[in-house]
Amino acid sequence: MRFLLPCRMTSKQLVLTGSRGPTAEQVDRLQAENIDVIHHPVIETIPVAFQLPPNLDWLIVTSPTGVERITSHLDQLQQTKIAVVGSKTAAALIKSGRTPDFVPSAFTGDVLVEELCPFLRSGQRICFARGNRARQEPLEHLRKQVEVDVLEVVTYETKLRAMPPELLRHATYIGLQSPSAVEALAPLRKQTEAIYVTIGPITEQAAHRFGLTPRLVAQTFTLDGLIDCILEEELL
Repeated sequence: MRFLLPCRMTSKQLVLTGSRGPTAEQVDRLQAENIDVIHHPVIETIPVAFQLPPNLDWLIVTSPTGVERITSHLDQLQQTKIAVVGSKTAAALIKSGRTPDFVPSAFTGDVLVEELCPFLRSGQRICFARGNRARQEPLEHLRKQVEVDVLEVVTYETKLRAMPPELLRHATYIGLQSPSAVEALAPLRKQTEAIYVTIGPITEQAAHRFGLTPRLVAQTFTLDGLIDCILEEELL
């Protein structure tokens, strides 16, 4: 659902494209600097039926949506360690009653695999629970690094949504919060002069691949990190 704050004539506008809206505190931080927030998700997540493989040593969950999808399966995962990508995903898992066994130092699947490998043993069963558009590179990297059985379960599908052209025309900043968001906006790139802000290096790479040129890249791969780099830009 589109989330729109009343805009002042002199305000700048940040369009956020992620599936989850900003918190009241995040909105207040931006409005304090005369930046209004428009939340228009360009991706839609749709749950799909799935079964987790038995006898897993590790389950890797890559998003808060992924945590929501496995919550009902936590009872059968008592002997399985769970690794998550990022603080938001960790918080979602803790809220569901389970403390993550591993969180990487940087919030990408690539870093998670790199830092998790020393804790894995040959012959273990590792499963990624994630969306249908997730990158395959972390799985392939894990297979090359350790002789483990790497599995994948799709727990939700991601579909792209259109963005109204008027939002693009009036935007000062556009927050690109996933490679899927980049893909959704790429066909409309000539309709805006907004500054693209990516939530991290993976989304930045996708932006360049689809012909977008992000000026700002969050150093902490969260919405707070994205907001931080916008506010820093405003001080220049």
